[in-house]
Amino acid sequence: MELYQGAHQIQSLFGVRNLFQYLLTGDRLILVDSGIAATPESTILPYIERLGYDPRRLSMVITTHPDLDHQGGNSTIRRVAASALFACGEADRELVEDPRTLYSKRYNYMRSDHDVGFEEQPPSDAGAVCAVDIGYRGGERIALSDGWEVEVLHLPGHSRGHLALYDRVHKAAFVSDAVHGNGCPKADGTLAIPVTYYYVDTYLSTLQYLEQLQIDALYTGHWPIMRREEVSDFLADSRRTVARLDRRFLRALSASTAGLTLKDLIAEAAEEFPEWPQDTRELAMFSVKGHLDRLEAQNKVRLVSGYHPLRWLLS
Repeated sequence: MELYQGAHQIQSLFGVRNLFQYLLTGDRLILVDSGIAATPESTILPYIERLGYDPRRLSMVITTHPDLDHQGGNSTIRRVAASALFACGEADRELVEDPRTLYSKRYNYMRSDHDVGFEEQPPSDAGAVCAVDIGYRGGERIALSDGWEVEVLHLPGHSRGHLALYDRVHKAAFVSDAVHGNGCPKADGTLAIPVTYYYVDTYLSTLQYLEQLQIDALYTGHWPIMRREEVSDFLADSRRTVARLDRRFLRALSASTAGLTLKDLIAEAAEEFPEWPQDTRELAMFSVKGHLDRLEAQNKVRLVSGYHPLRWLLS
C-alpha cells in the first residue's frame, strides 16, 4: 500500500508474523529489505509491476540488518535487477552476504558454550550468497528525486550495523527491527517472539537517538504502523523492557549460590514476560546473553568457568 507519495509498504506473512518491505519510488527505485528467499517472486516483484514499474529498474536494495527474513530474497533480486546496487550496514556485511555466516556467527554463536541455537545449516528460506556493493555507516544521504532524499541512520543493538532510513520532509522513519517494545507481534496482535536485541548499551543508545528525532510515522519490519504518541509509547515500552530484564536477572542471581545457566535465565525472562509464547521463548537467548554480557562488563555478575553449559554468579 502507498504510505505517502512515493513511499510504499509491501506486506506478506512470515509464519504468523507480518513481514514488511518498503519501496521508495522517485527518479530511482529503492527497495528496503527483501524478505525470505520466496518473498521477491511471491510478493515484491508483483507489487512493483502492479505499480507500473519494471523490476529491472531497481536502483538499490538496502538490507537493514542480517536476518533471514530481511536478506533472504537478495540473490533473487540480484538475478532480476542485475544493475541494482546492494547495500547494508558495513558492520553487518559478512552476515548479510552469506547465510552460512549468518547462522554460524549470529544465530549459533552460543551453541558450544550454552547449548542454545538454531539448526546448523541454513534452511531454504535463508536465501543464497549475494555480495554487498555498499557498506553504510550512517550519516549518508540518498537522493530519490529533486527535493526528496532520505538519510541513512545507524541504529545498532539488534545487530552491530543495523540501518534505518529517515525522510525528514515527511518525518517518517523506516526502522525495520531496530526497536522491539516487549516482543514482536503476530499478525493478530498477540506476541509471537520475545525481544531479540543483542547489544544492550547500543540498543539503549538507539532508543535515545530516536526519542530526540522528530517522527510522525514509524515504519517497521513486523510491527503495525505507529504515529506520533504511539511512537513515543513504543520507545518508552522498549526502555522499560530492558530495565525489567536487568532487575529480573539480578534478583534471580542474588538467590542462587550455584549460579544460573543461559537457559535458566531465559526461563527467568519468560516468567517476567508470560505473554511470550512457550514455543518461541528460547529466542530470548540473544537479549538474555546481551544483558549478561553487559552486567559482566559492569562487574555485577561473573561468568564461572569449569561448567557446561557455562553459568553466571552474582559478583
